[in-house]
Amino acid sequence: MAVSTKTPGKKAVARIWHTPTSKAALYWLLFAAGYTALFYILYLLLLHEKARFFKGPFFDVVFRCGVMSYLMILGVAAYSLRARFFHGLPWKAQNWVWAHMWVGIASIMLALLHADFRYILHFECSGVNCLTDKYLALPSLYGLIFLVFSGIVGRLLDSWQTKMIAQDASTNGVGIAKAIPARLSELEYIIERLNAGKSDAFKQYCERALACVGLLPTDLPALPVQEQADFQRTHAALAEHARLAASLQVQTRARLIFKTWRRIHMVLVPLILLVISYHAVAELIRVLLGLIHTRPL
Repeated sequence: MAVSTKTPGKKAVARIWHTPTSKAALYWLLFAAGYTALFYILYLLLLHEKARFFKGPFFDVVFRCGVMSYLMILGVAAYSLRARFFHGLPWKAQNWVWAHMWVGIASIMLALLHADFRYILHFECSGVNCLTDKYLALPSLYGLIFLVFSGIVGRLLDSWQTKMIAQDASTNGVGIAKAIPARLSELEYIIERLNAGKSDAFKQYCERALACVGLLPTDLPALPVQEQADFQRTHAALAEHARLAASLQVQTRARLIFKTWRRIHMVLVPLILLVISYHAVAELIRVLLGLIHTRPL
C-alpha cells in the first residue's frame, strides 16, 4: 500500500531583512570627489610645469598631493581600528564603510597625480631597480591600487553574500544560521521518538534521510498499516530537517566566503601600509633635507 507523505503545511511567513540605506554614502562621495577635484584644479592652474606660480621643492613634491594622499590613506586605515578596537566612536559602522571606500578611491586619484601618472600612462621602468626607485614608489602605488580595489571587491562580495543569507533566512521558516541548529535538534528528537518500536525498514529509512541535505530518498519503504500514520509525521519532520540542513549549509558557506576574504585582506593591509609609509616618510625627509640645504644662510 502506498504511503502518502503529503502533510498540510503552514504557509511560511516571509520575513523582511533589510538594512536602511545610509545617507553617508552620498556625503562621503561628494567629499571625496570635491577634495580630489580641488587638488586637480590646483595642479592644473598653479603647479603645472608651464605655470610660473608656486615653484620649488615644497610645492612641487609635498603640496602636490603626496602628503594629502598619505593622510587620506591613514584615514582609510582608521576604519580597521574602529571595527576592531574603538567601537564607541560616533557614526554607525555602515557610515565608516562608505568613508572607507570613497576616501580610499580618492587617495588613489591623489597618488596618481602625485606621481604624474607614472607607471600608469607612461611606464618608465627597466630592470629590478624599478621596484626600489624613489623609495619603493612603484610597489607603493600598485599596492595602494590593489588594496582599494580589493576593498571594493570585498564590499560587493559582502553585499552579494548578505543578500543570499537574507533571502534564505526569510524563506526557511526559522531565520539566520544561529537559530537553525536548535530547530534541527528539535526535529531529531521528534524523529527519534517516532522511531521507537518501529520496524527495521522504518528505522533504516530515517537513518538515511537524516544524512540527506535538501532532498530525501525517493525509495519509500513498504511498511505495515499500523506504522503508516507515524511515518507520515516522521517524513514531514525529515523533509523539514533536510531543508533546514541545506539552508544552514548555504548560510554557512556564504559567511565562510566573506570571512576568508576578510582575513586575507586584513593580512595584506598592514604589509602594504608599511610599504606606503616607508615611501611617504622617506620622500618627506628627502624634501625637508633639500629645503634645509637650499635655504640661504
